Amino acid sequence: MIARRHLTFSLLLTGATLSLGAAPLSANPELPTVDTGAPSDFSPAITLAPFVVEGEDLSISIHARSNSDRRYAEKFAGDAVAVAYDTIEKSTGRGLVIVGAKREPHPLYIFRKFIAMADAGQLQPEVAALAPVVTKILTEWEKDVDFEEDDDDLPITFDMVVNALPLPLEGIGSRLYQIAWQEGFDLERVEIKFHYLTLADFKSDQLARFDWVFYLPPKSAFDQVLQDVLPLILKSEDVGFFGRTAIRGAMLAFKPVIRKAVEGARKGMLYLTVMEARSEYGKDDIMALTGAYVEVLMPDFKFNGSSEHARALASIEKQKIKNAEYAKDPFVELERLTTFDPTHYDAFVGDYTDDEDEKKPETTHRFRVEDDTFHWIYHEQDPMIFFPAGDNTLVKEDGKMTIEFLLDDSGQLTGVEERWHRRRKTVPPHS
Repeated sequence: MIARRHLTFSLLLTGATLSLGAAPLSANPELPTVDTGAPSDFSPAITLAPFVVEGEDLSISIHARSNSDRRYAEKFAGDAVAVAYDTIEKSTGRGLVIVGAKREPHPLYIFRKFIAMADAGQLQPEVAALAPVVTKILTEWEKDVDFEEDDDDLPITFDMVVNALPLPLEGIGSRLYQIAWQEGFDLERVEIKFHYLTLADFKSDQLARFDWVFYLPPKSAFDQVLQDVLPLILKSEDVGFFGRTAIRGAMLAFKPVIRKAVEGARKGMLYLTVMEARSEYGKDDIMALTGAYVEVLMPDFKFNGSSEHARALASIEKQKIKNAEYAKDPFVELERLTTFDPTHYDAFVGDYTDDEDEKKPETTHRFRVEDDTFHWIYHEQDPMIFFPAGDNTLVKEDGKMTIEFLLDDSGQLTGVEERWHRRRKTVPPHS
């Protein structure tokens, strides 16, 4: 635990309007320091103010277009990066937070433009070959965001909320963002620029000096998303007049709560970005630690005596222990047996329960064998099909889950252990 921390930031401020200067991006791959007078596509100069934590050089640069955006980004980044530092107990490196502006498109649309032009044969062949890399960047980002569109009652899509979502900028994605910046985010000019790009244009990167770069939509982006989404919810066929009135009232009453949840998710994404760039943990461990951090940031309507930072670290420490325990016995995707006796598994047919009602627990799980097909059924959901993978173990048809029937020393059935990636659960027999 760090007892003393001094946070100061590198501030990168431009004017109220976007100004990139005449120099092309490749002309100056290094960002200048203060008072050099050297030109930069992002700013005439950077005011460098590194901060030190226990002797570690730890700096965050903020690129904002107004003092209010700068102050917001300072607090936002300071909170998340401080937790990341205490998680890994070493320098979080040199980071840059770029605060977007209202009239600028989200980087997602820049990346999509590049991919669409590649698909349409509008890029130079060697540049078009980079499109799968950009597609992978977006796919992994959307996976990390984990936005679900399967709620039929709420007609909200990913594109409706994307403008409020932050995005790490790295590799080719960072370079494409810089090119769009140079063209003033005018999509017609960006399209022309993309058309004439060569591989040489990707060799210089003004942001390469940073260990991580994070695009942060302006704070007002949340309000705009809510303004766009609310009418769609109210127009839903399943929402009547009184329902609309209730939803409108709830949105107004709980807007601060929703904002806190959104901000928590955004800080979680910055924490994830720093952890992936600077920690030695694997992807799965990082995602689990990020989940522990974000859980603390979510509104819980409880009085919490300790600081948010302290609660976050306590939650993360608990997750570290869980990660270490999981590493001792990780989930393994089992191979199906090629030969087996189906009747061997008849002994496990029956009802199981994880209902916590000690007096009258209800059946929650059922194991059935029908026509040599093995079914594991949870409540009233469709049966899941499993295949034998051992004497007491079966694997789901997609390989992503196993069930193991647990026996004591006398051979008595004591329960079923369900296992998934990074998760396990024991379900006792229903007596």
